[in-house]
Amino acid sequence: MKLKINISGIMRPSGIALFAVILSFCAWLFPDFGTLRKGFTTPDHPDLLSSFILFSWYLLIFTSLILGQKLGVSFSAQRCTTTNIPPLDSLAIYWIFTILGAIGTTATLFRIFQTLPLLEAVIYIYMGQGNRLKNTLYGDYSAGILSLRYLVLYSASLAVYRIVRLRRLSLLNIANIALLAVTALISSRLILIATILISIFLLTFGKRSVRISLVRLGTFAGILFIILSLLNSSRNSNFYEARNLSFAEAGASEIITYLGAPFHVSIAAARRTDEIVAERPEFYRELIDVEEGLTTNSAFVQLHEQMGYACWFYISAICCLMGFMFSWLISFGRTSCLLPCGAILYASAELWRLDLFQQGIFIVWFVLGITIPVAFLLFGKHHLHEGSRSPRKSRSATGYALGNIELRKTEL
Repeated sequence: MKLKINISGIMRPSGIALFAVILSFCAWLFPDFGTLRKGFTTPDHPDLLSSFILFSWYLLIFTSLILGQKLGVSFSAQRCTTTNIPPLDSLAIYWIFTILGAIGTTATLFRIFQTLPLLEAVIYIYMGQGNRLKNTLYGDYSAGILSLRYLVLYSASLAVYRIVRLRRLSLLNIANIALLAVTALISSRLILIATILISIFLLTFGKRSVRISLVRLGTFAGILFIILSLLNSSRNSNFYEARNLSFAEAGASEIITYLGAPFHVSIAAARRTDEIVAERPEFYRELIDVEEGLTTNSAFVQLHEQMGYACWFYISAICCLMGFMFSWLISFGRTSCLLPCGAILYASAELWRLDLFQQGIFIVWFVLGITIPVAFLLFGKHHLHEGSRSPRKSRSATGYALGNIELRKTEL
């Protein structure tokens, strides 16, 4: 039995943002069975006012993303000339992101091991205290060469793309998967989720729908759950052992907490907006039941603390801009411009808990994701890709953006 998925509707900023909010809402409703951790003890029951405010907030986000997407389609349709942006299978682009990601990851490891001996780091991971490795990075942290480790997102996504689509299991592909594993272990588990999302986007680009076997989908979900649970155990095993949670319960608790706690905070904060805007940062913790260790609890709260009510204008503007950039970049077809599109997708998916658009990690993805392909274009390096055939025209990309031409269905 195969499940048909409307992938073109999901793999755009408005679609992925809506999907993420629905997941957060479902996780908030999910019962704890008296065992699982959810990030809060007592759920906050929404009233009419808080429901209306939060509904208006997300409606503004979705409307702004859709408006930006439509503007981007209209703008790109007026472009008469095609450009020679490096294709997605450009070996030169792949090597550049691999080298930059490797430099950033290596520099990060050096930074960690300057403070922490290698044997001690291994012991911390074995004992489930891997967060101590990450903490060593932020003692005197500043943006720079260490930030290049974030580009592992692109090189690893390209590695998955080349393995699956081009059927090439080369040493370079394996090396990039290894870099992703190292980065996820020492820095962030979410870069793994971002890589999976962007890999799916690259592999399904130009498709209206996909059909996937329920057995394969279940197998993939099971493997992903085990990987995330192992990463979680390497960081917080003592925390869950103290709460008498098994390996599987700890993994499930982490996922439910990550998804559901931000919705809990948002719905509880909606009717207390005046107090949150007027008071100091983190004041919402005195009003809302949420675990102290949770930091990225709600973009709604974060932006109201940061900007006051002006955040409504900000979120509308930034979502419209990113929706526009997404549609404009995919209009170039199957080129390396799809990489920053993937970054926009992931940032849109995070909007229920964190405004990633203003974070350094997204700025690195977005700026270098556009700058490097443009630099190749300006300096005439676009011929440095595998094969002599030119990339496909943007006809399928335009159809992907508009969703109004018949595209072939694909079975995975």
